Amino acid sequence: MQSSPSATGSVAAGLPPATLADIMTSPATAVPADYSVQWALSVMRGQRISALVVTDAERPVGIFTERDAVRFAAQHRDAEAVPISEAMRTPPLTAPTDTGVRDAYRLLAERRVRHLIVTDQAGQVAGIISEADLIDRLTTKDLLADTDVNAIMTRGVVTLPEDALAREAVRVMADRHLGSVVVERHGRPVGIVTERDLVRLGDEGVDLVVTRMSAIMSHPVQTVTGATRLTEAITRMEEAGTRRLVVVDESGNTVGIVTRHDMFKVVHD
Repeated sequence: MQSSPSATGSVAAGLPPATLADIMTSPATAVPADYSVQWALSVMRGQRISALVVTDAERPVGIFTERDAVRFAAQHRDAEAVPISEAMRTPPLTAPTDTGVRDAYRLLAERRVRHLIVTDQAGQVAGIISEADLIDRLTTKDLLADTDVNAIMTRGVVTLPEDALAREAVRVMADRHLGSVVVERHGRPVGIVTERDLVRLGDEGVDLVVTRMSAIMSHPVQTVTGATRLTEAITRMEEAGTRRLVVVDESGNTVGIVTRHDMFKVVHD
């Protein structure tokens, strides 16, 4: 199990002198390692959370995220028959409650993960934090005030037509480690399928092999142009309750996507 020492030294500009105890979500939602993947999907959907801590005797032994749910869906296994211990990622990234926000921020960026499990002195689960928690804690709008979407968006975004089968979205998201696929009609975005959508569909038992994208996509899709300031994009995400916006040109055609993870990387750089 990996861990981080407590924060020491001066606090970087834009990072407040806080510890994980100040910003963590507590209690973290946890499930025992012998519970089924189906149970985990049901919990994640019901609580609208992006990650579950997997525990043994209240100690973290793994983590199961929306991205892991996509990877599992691509394997076409029976979610009711498979224990979460066979689908989780292990060892999970952990840090004690007195770890500084600065160190936690560095840990997530260096390990390229989006969740950090917080543990108490006994090594038991005390809470969990995500990239979003750290972004909210940062003076993000000040740091990104002079940046527009065009500077950080992901170009060449993966798209599928609305009549494509959902299994294609699962395959490409799992193979390329994507958080979403944009659904298009004549080059224009009409919807989006995300990791969270696939968690919901897995819990509902939808057959992704025969289902069309038009039946499962979230719509209408939230869009911005490349000239949109990141401060406005952040506000748009907050208002829409989403972690990503599709970027379009003046004709309304898809040209890219911008996510909260992109913003996290920019602040780190």
